[in-house]
Amino acid sequence: MEREILELLRLERAREPLSPGRRLREFQLRIQRLKNGEDVEIAGFLLGRKPPNAPRDAAYYLLSPLSPSELAGLGRDEFRTYLVIQATEGTRVNGDVRPGSYVAVRGTADAYRWGNLRMVHAASIEGRDYSEYWKDYREFALSRREVVDLFERTIYVRKDMMKALIYSLYGVPYILWGSEAPQWGEGFEYTVYKYGENMGLLALWKALKYFQSSLPWEVRLRKETALEIIDPVLDIDFRIRNPNGTDMKYYTPSSRRGLVRVPKWSKGHIVNKRAIGLLPRDVEANPTDPLAKISETPFVLMPWDEKPYFEENREFQQLIPNLLVTIFINRERYLSMSHEELSRLRDEHLKWRRWGRKEYSETFEKLTTPSGVLHLGMRFYLDSRLFGAITRFYGKVTDRAVKDVREIDDTILNEWSVFFGELIKKRPEVIMKLEKEYARYIPYDVRAQKALQIFHDLASTSPFGEVTREEFLREMLKNGFNERDALNLIEKFIANGYIYEPFPGKLILIR
Repeated sequence: MEREILELLRLERAREPLSPGRRLREFQLRIQRLKNGEDVEIAGFLLGRKPPNAPRDAAYYLLSPLSPSELAGLGRDEFRTYLVIQATEGTRVNGDVRPGSYVAVRGTADAYRWGNLRMVHAASIEGRDYSEYWKDYREFALSRREVVDLFERTIYVRKDMMKALIYSLYGVPYILWGSEAPQWGEGFEYTVYKYGENMGLLALWKALKYFQSSLPWEVRLRKETALEIIDPVLDIDFRIRNPNGTDMKYYTPSSRRGLVRVPKWSKGHIVNKRAIGLLPRDVEANPTDPLAKISETPFVLMPWDEKPYFEENREFQQLIPNLLVTIFINRERYLSMSHEELSRLRDEHLKWRRWGRKEYSETFEKLTTPSGVLHLGMRFYLDSRLFGAITRFYGKVTDRAVKDVREIDDTILNEWSVFFGELIKKRPEVIMKLEKEYARYIPYDVRAQKALQIFHDLASTSPFGEVTREEFLREMLKNGFNERDALNLIEKFIANGYIYEPFPGKLILIR
């Protein structure tokens, strides 16, 4: 009896799913209430086909309240509704207006000459961002707790990997960085490598495929860019392009071949962060792997980890539209981030470096060379992107987001350090490459090494790679140098070509 009561309470608190049926009913109710001659503004997806019995005095199109994938997913006998749009030479067209585009139409309501269809004489047709389609239903957004619960009841992975997975779904705000940093989009790379013959990676792939297959066609990165739809009532077929022009598209390999090598058609999107890549890699972890070096979360799935798995969850699939509402609303709040918002992250990141050098010694230094998976200059940029994604999840900049970045970094460093010891036996040539590179970037004098590490930490966490003399001197004094030795080392670094001074007082690392 107690179990039944708890289940009833859970259902009472359950979030109402945002269903296509609800959108259709609301749209139909609205257009039925329109009076002839009434001014109206209405949004929907433009279908590039004529309605039945269209006159020849203008261009006539159909407007659907549903996205292409929702329209294609309706059963043969399910209710459909459309609005006829009349466009003339006087109709103003702004933005991206093509078959499949999400548009806002302004004009005058009227009756149509076929069936019970209604029509709008369009004064203007304006292309809108695909995200607006979801943001119109803000009341259906999920809370942070609801998002976490939804995933924890469906996909089972260890805690840090689950948190990173959820954060990745929100994408990354634009962060102004120096000219040397790649100018990436909102995409995110959630990459997981295998350790030996750990078959848990295939289970993770199936779990991620389950999530991606639950998403609408518009937010899945696919090779096909158009969708074929047939309306059984009007006997009209539509060919509609993907209206989603944002980077909020999700990709995971569709076949096992994609676990080894990213397909050519999707590689540009992944590498340039024009999509959110959920990438189980059925390859042995390698600290010099190019994809690992540009991934916000390059995890290694350890053999002693519990194997990931998923359970088919009807509620999960029903609430996917609510999840998209949540993601696009939070994305709107944080389209970009300022340098000031990253200041707390920078302090914690520098602490993480000092901890890494203390706990992992030379292993840390080799992993953080330019060819290594944790290249320090790139790592702070990637941490900033991870911080941006977490900030979108929380809806504001918080100390908790800084803590989450640190926890994920600790996990990643620990995993790669464990695997590094195994790599010495399996792939000594990789270790030799990192050792040579490390030796090339450090002076032989121990105190000079420490001073150069301090400068490198400051420079690689500065968005433009610049460090002032005063900042460098102050940090060296904090770390036990006396002022005379510190000033001498600065001049020595400039003379020996480790750093240079393009402007008085500004120092830049020579890589």
